[in-house]
Amino acid sequence: MTEQQTVGVHPVQNEMHTREKNYMAFLQWALPQLGMRWRGYQNVHRQVGKRLRRRVQVLELDGLAAYRAYLENYPEEWKELDAMCRITISRFYRDWALFDALRDVWMPKLAQRARRQGRPFAIWSAGCASGEEPYTLSLIGKFVLETTFPDLSWSVIATDADPHMLARAHRACYTGSSFKELPPEWIARAFARCGEEYCLDEVYRRPVTFLNRDIRESPPSGPFDLILCRYLVGTYYERSLQTTVFSRMAEKLLPGGLLVLGNQETLPEELGALRPLNEELKIYQKADEVNS
Repeated sequence: MTEQQTVGVHPVQNEMHTREKNYMAFLQWALPQLGMRWRGYQNVHRQVGKRLRRRVQVLELDGLAAYRAYLENYPEEWKELDAMCRITISRFYRDWALFDALRDVWMPKLAQRARRQGRPFAIWSAGCASGEEPYTLSLIGKFVLETTFPDLSWSVIATDADPHMLARAHRACYTGSSFKELPPEWIARAFARCGEEYCLDEVYRRPVTFLNRDIRESPPSGPFDLILCRYLVGTYYERSLQTTVFSRMAEKLLPGGLLVLGNQETLPEELGALRPLNEELKIYQKADEVNS
């Protein structure tokens, strides 16, 4: 009897475990070369592993060692690998405490300031995936801002590097798992049942403009009162790239504007342009030149 059989490990399970370790080792080698960090991928590496396996099969290569050699021989393949490393987890009203605060306090305050200054109220949702976050902001705009400030002009710019995700965002139809944190009365008001999906009414889609942009390269022009960049830069990018991207975002913020991160994310310490406004909700504010 082999040692493997003695400890009760099935050969297929052992093979799967070895394969997963190999993919983890590959990502630990490859991610830093993309400006990414392994720590952010520890809980989602299987998603990337599945894409890698399909890519290796498409290229008719004999495993990861051959794919690594392929990357070294064909540098343009790094763009394909970069695309495979995009994580797209999204839902409406994700982190309800944050969106309650945006709805009840911060978006009305920023909107009031924009109205007082005689300009539109502008929001940027960075890394918007299939659109749930920017459409949540649009719902707040329709249900709260337009009620309080009926003469206010406002808009949401939503960017993502993945054209397939943006196509889903434009379609604006979702299954029930996307709605578990969205207030039920909002679902009833804003969505129509379409078979197994719920599709957002056109009036709530209209304020959102989707752009195919990689925030490492070409952020939208701005400026913005509010930027949400959650579960992207602060989770998956390595620290020096975080500093670069967040510094550009700070430049796009109006004085007194807000940047919102994911609930486990923090800004690099060397980024002095923004100060914590609510550390629990990960809301940061750009210095107001009038009051600073």
